[in-house]
Amino acid sequence: MAETTAATAKAGALYDLGYQRYTGVRLDRANSVRTLFGFSFRTAFGLGRGARSKVIPSIILGIVFIPAIVSVGAASTTGFVTLINYAGHLQFTSFLIALFAAAQAPELVVTDRQYGVLTLYLARPITGILYALSKLAALIAAMMVLTFGPQFLLFLGKVFIAASPWAAFKDEWTILGPLIVGTLTVSAFVGSVALAISSFAGRRAYASASVIGFFLLVPAAATVIRSLATGETKRYLILAHPINVITGFANWIFHIEAKRRTQVGRADLPGSYYFAVMLAVIVVATTVLILRYRRSEA
Repeated sequence: MAETTAATAKAGALYDLGYQRYTGVRLDRANSVRTLFGFSFRTAFGLGRGARSKVIPSIILGIVFIPAIVSVGAASTTGFVTLINYAGHLQFTSFLIALFAAAQAPELVVTDRQYGVLTLYLARPITGILYALSKLAALIAAMMVLTFGPQFLLFLGKVFIAASPWAAFKDEWTILGPLIVGTLTVSAFVGSVALAISSFAGRRAYASASVIGFFLLVPAAATVIRSLATGETKRYLILAHPINVITGFANWIFHIEAKRRTQVGRADLPGSYYFAVMLAVIVVATTVLILRYRRSEA
């Protein structure tokens, strides 16, 4: 009897616990990317997180939208439509969106790595490249709210304060193309740099400090070197200043002549040069970001 019990215990036993195979719909990789994009977009504004996570996005949203509202109100009151200045507002918000990217880019990538969530994301079906591109797209989309949102508000204001809104719309609708292209380029320029830098940081504070340092120290270094340079070199060094690059690009895309007393005006470079520099930076930063997470995947 004892021998039979011992043999049974050694062999073990199987129990029917009622587990069933999953027979529902299996979502594809595209759905995983869309879900990651939507989650990251909400994270950029602190949605679904604590109240502290919403402070910086809310403040920056207010700062970029309030001047647009004031401009529309002033133009409506005084009748001076020239108070609505697309390029001027984009230049005004350039450093603010850099601050937004410095604060929120680490929230998108550093947190995942810091808490070990990145390993779960990089399991099938999301690859490292798709993860990086999803995060970049979410950050750019969030920054478009800060860049294109106020610009579209200015556009609507310029149309509806006119005596004949339909006539004003027919005169003004062609500006929508430059508005979209301009704000998308600026958002991608700042966002790609911020995310690429943040991808190498181990903590959010270090990532934010590095991004802020880039948009502060690089312009400072460019200004110092430019003050020592002469001739054509001095003109072209303006392209090493991120904020001036955005200013020159905004002037070009909205067909505005830069004031001679400004650094961009004194450089007197073709506007396409600023655009080319921004595209080059976007390509380089995106490539660095992809290689960073491709290596993490391996």
